[in-house]
This record gives sequence, structure tokens and C-alpha cells, in this order.
Amino acid sequence: MLIITLCWVLPICIMGGVMSYYITHNITNQITQSVNSTVENAVKISASQLDSAVMASRYASYNSTIKDAYGVYQLTADKMHLYEQISGFLSQQYKYDSMFLISAFFLHQDPDTVYYTYNEANDSTYSTVRNYRINAHELVSQAAKEFGTEIVFFNINNDIYMVRNLMDANFMPFGVLVLQLDVEDMFGNLKNVAWQSATTVWLNTTPVVLAGEQLSPDELSITFPSNCQEHRKAEGLYYIYGTKKAETADISYIVEIDSTVLLQEMRRIQLVLIVLLIASIPFLVLIINFFTQNVTKPTKRLIIAARSIEDENYGVTVAKEPHNKEFAYLTDAFNQMSYKLQYQFNRIYKEELALRDARIMALQSQINPHFLNNTLEIINWESRLSKNGKITRMIEALSSMLSAASDREGKPFIRFSEEMIYVDSYLYIISERFGKRLKVLKVINPDVLEYNVPRLITQPIIENAVEHGMELQQQCEIIIRAFITGNKLIIEVENNKTLSDEDIKRIEQLLYDDKTTSTSLGIRNVHQRLRILYGDNGGLFVKNSEKGHTVFQIVIAIEQTNQ
Repeated sequence: MLIITLCWVLPICIMGGVMSYYITHNITNQITQSVNSTVENAVKISASQLDSAVMASRYASYNSTIKDAYGVYQLTADKMHLYEQISGFLSQQYKYDSMFLISAFFLHQDPDTVYYTYNEANDSTYSTVRNYRINAHELVSQAAKEFGTEIVFFNINNDIYMVRNLMDANFMPFGVLVLQLDVEDMFGNLKNVAWQSATTVWLNTTPVVLAGEQLSPDELSITFPSNCQEHRKAEGLYYIYGTKKAETADISYIVEIDSTVLLQEMRRIQLVLIVLLIASIPFLVLIINFFTQNVTKPTKRLIIAARSIEDENYGVTVAKEPHNKEFAYLTDAFNQMSYKLQYQFNRIYKEELALRDARIMALQSQINPHFLNNTLEIINWESRLSKNGKITRMIEALSSMLSAASDREGKPFIRFSEEMIYVDSYLYIISERFGKRLKVLKVINPDVLEYNVPRLITQPIIENAVEHGMELQQQCEIIIRAFITGNKLIIEVENNKTLSDEDIKRIEQLLYDDKTTSTSLGIRNVHQRLRILYGDNGGLFVKNSEKGHTVFQIVIAIEQTNQ
């Protein structure tokens, strides 16, 4: 019995204990790594969806529908028109967006009147709107007075609202856009992490409870790391926490994993392994083979697939384990996460392809300015040999304008003095056409000539002023002014034609219309370039002067130009 005990039973027990510890330890580590990876990828998806929600909310500012409707309302007090425009915009933009349960809008001057729509695809009903009116509207309307253009999140009875002010033309808040986030849609992957007992997310400082009780970082002595993820164990619980920086908000999170459930399973496995090893070596071999096939290999497949996703091979899937509920659940969750990642990145890739194709088409549609410039030079020499000075000067002026348009040196900004050379070339050519019918006056501060301005920003406006100034008139007077006001350079082009209010509104609409005709392409191009370069600090504006003349005003931010 001693020999049997020392030479057979004891070695088998030691071997069983060692193997049991090794297997369970590795399984625990592999599952821990898999859960960490699942949480990290789920947070990435949630951050991407939050950025998409923020971009969707910004469309209300980029699109002028609400702002224009408010402007009409200020002039006419027509509430029906205001209701139709705002409700139509909310329905078109947000009603079918799965990220939002409801969308609402109200004016600062009339907070009791709320325009809203709700997403029927998310099983939202009017009760969702009623909950907002009863529980959240008063708090939101009061708080909105205190913040500017930033986005603010509110958690009211675990309903999450994203709120932002809309600004009028004077950059003053006139209304508030409220979007209730669909927590299931936005944080569904994070909410479905395996073995979690509690999960809390913070949008900046606003908590969102996804599962269990709200977790407190102070009580858990947790300090969120900067844009990364960490984990630790405490009293039988496993915590995964971190911060993910989205475009406009920091997403902090704590996921509590109940490791006792996993440990209990591991203890049962250890007991079974020891008993089986003592009973029979062949049976022990069968058990080892069983765990290799049903635990170790599925876990390794999950890890290999996770590493493949880390190498940007999105859409990788893992075969489902039909005889293991835990791994079947993990596999399904992993595959769903992989499909969503593939969908998100494929959509971005297709958008990049469409943008590339559009740029190629634009390049293919261009002519070769260098060839035309050389051709003009040949014609110019023929004109000089024929001693036709007038044609020579016109060709030289046209060649100067063509050189400016071709931009051989690739300089988007030039000195205003050089810009005026191109303007003078155009005025010389057009004066040969109209003769004494065209009069031009320049009132330019000499200091302005040394400032940088975007290339060919003035000539299209002067061309438009000449064409409209000559319309139905025998004489056209053009005044060109340039001066500095504060940190802005102002260029004004005035002609002696008077615009009606309808004409001004039509021109302002053309500046933002993507389907602008070729007759207004020049001024729209100038306005869009200024907006891209300077944002709200620059642009093209039209008005009538005190004399009733049409004035186009180019506004350039000097500090941004220097930068």
C-alpha cells in the first residue's frame, strides 16, 4: 500500500493538482483577456456612435432651416410656418435615426412651446415625449441659459439627453435642441459584456447606469487613466475601468465582473479533475483532452480572432461552440462586435472612395491652364510682330489672369498688392468692352497691400458687380475699397445698382445652394472658400449702401490668415 501510495496515487494526485491549477489559471487569464478586449472594443464602438450622434446634432447648426424659420418668425410672427419648418426638419433628420428616441426644440424666448418628434423604429411613443416634458424640460430650459455652444449631457431618471444651443447670425443663442439618446443602441455592446454584475458610464461628468447599481470611483478608490484601460481585483470582484476620448466628450467607464461565479466553476473543475485522475489515468487523459477541445481551443480561437481585429482585419468571426453555453455566448457577442466594427469601417472606407472618385472627376474635367498660357504667349508675339498694341495689352492682361487661376506655384495666399494686379488686368479687358460706360474708383488703404489674402478672391466679385451694374443701365460705376477694422480685413465692391430685399435674400440663398447655376458660381465659390478658411470669422455679405447702391463685402480674419 505504501508503494502504491508513494509511486502511483501520490504522483497522480500531485500531477492532477498541478494540472488543475495550470489549466484553471490559464483559462482564467485567457477569459480575463477576452473580457478586457470585449470591453475595450465595445467602448470604441460606443465612442464612435457618440461621435456620430454629436455630428448629427451639429447638422441643425450647419443646415439653415431652423435659423431661417426663426428669422421669418421674428419678422412675421407666423407660428404655423415656424411649426411646419422646425417639425419637418426634426422628422426628416432625426425621426428615423436609431441613435435617438426623441428630438425636441424650443426657443429661449418661448420655452413652453416645444417642437418634437419621436422615433417609432425604437418603439418610442408619445409617453417618451411626455416624460421629457414632465421630468426634464424645466431643468433643461433653465440650464441652457447658462452654457454657450458646447454640448451638455443630462441624466434625468436614467433618461440621457444631449442638449445644445443654436446660434443666430449675431452668435447669440436663440433656441435649444434636445436629443434623447437610445442607451440600448449606443451602449448595447458594453451592456452585454459577459459576467458583469454592474456597469456605469460617464459622459464627461454625467453618469449612465447600464447594469446593476451605480458604481462610484471614489468608493472604489479608482482614478480614471487618460485615454486607456486598466483593471484590478478587489474582494472577489474584477473591475475594468478607463477613459476613451470621443470628439466632444470623454467616456469614462467602470465594469464590475463577478469573478466568484467563474472561480466556483474553476473549483468544481479542479475537484472533478482530482477525482478522475485518482480513479484512472486513462480517464484523466480523456478529461485533459476534453478540456483542450472544449475550453482551451475555443479560448485561443477567441484570442486569435481578437488579435486579428487588433491588426485591422475587421469582420473576423469565430465558429460557435454548440456544447458550451458560456463560450457560445462569448462567441456570439464577439461575432456581433466584429460585424459591427466591419460595418462601421466599411462605411467610412466607401465614403473615402466616393470622395476620391469625386476628386478624380473634378481633375479630369479641368483644362490645362499651362497649355493655354503658352498658346496666349504665342498669339501675343504674333500680335507684337503685327504691331497691334491694343490686342497685345489685352492678351497680356488675360495671360496675367490665367496665370493667377492656374496657380503654378501652389500658393493659396498672396499679397493683396498682387491680387490687385489681377483685378487691374480684368478691369483693363472689361474697359475695352464697355469704354466710357464703365467708371472705376479705388479707395484702398496702402497698409492693406502688404496683407495676405486668398488667391482670386476679389476678381469674381468685381466681375459680378460689373455684369449686374450694366444690366438695364447705360452707365456703371464701380468703387473698390479695402481697409482694416479690428482684426479683420474688409474688401468692399460697390456698384450703382439698387437691390430689393427679395434680391438680397435670393443672393444669400445662392451663397449656400449646392445647385447654384454658372451665373452665380463665382460669388458662391468665394463665399465657400472664405467659410472653409475662416469659419464664422469670414465670408461674403451683400447689402445696400446709404445711397441705395449694391455693396458686396469680403471679410477676412487677419490672424487666421497669418496662421
